[in-house]
Amino acid sequence: MIARLSYRSRQFRRTLAPGITANDLHEARSALGGDLYALFAAMQPADQRHCLDVYRRLRAEGEDDPDVLAAALIHDAGKGGESARHIRTWHRVAYVILDTLPPGVLDRLARGNGGLAHLHRHGEATIRLVRGAGASERITGLLEVMEAGRRDDPHAARLLAADEAC
Repeated sequence: MIARLSYRSRQFRRTLAPGITANDLHEARSALGGDLYALFAAMQPADQRHCLDVYRRLRAEGEDDPDVLAAALIHDAGKGGESARHIRTWHRVAYVILDTLPPGVLDRLARGNGGLAHLHRHGEATIRLVRGAGASERITGLLEVMEAGRRDDPHAARLLAADEAC
């Protein structure tokens, strides 16, 4: 419980001051290319920072598969674009708290078109956006497995583990 609280505290601090550099953006652009980079660029800086952290963690662990690394950089794209206009910091805090409650509570509260709903559906939105941007079937497939929380694909399992650690 304390480890989880510490993790969430660090994550919250990064939300307030994500510190995205020109080098970060160049690295993401190089890894993603045009249309997928546009999805990355449409994310809020805090989500960009998180995706960059997941990407770098995977690279530090020896991952060099370009599709896995691209998936790491855009796995939260569904929080960007139109959704970003609805999501505020308090939605993020509330979402984390509500996600610890019994199953179904968050589902009931995250309806409609508010910030909680956009956060709750961001995985589905990410897959739709990434597919629309012309991502490879492999990238889309990794994101689908990741969204389902399945760990039967070793690449998706690494993505999930890095996402949970960052």
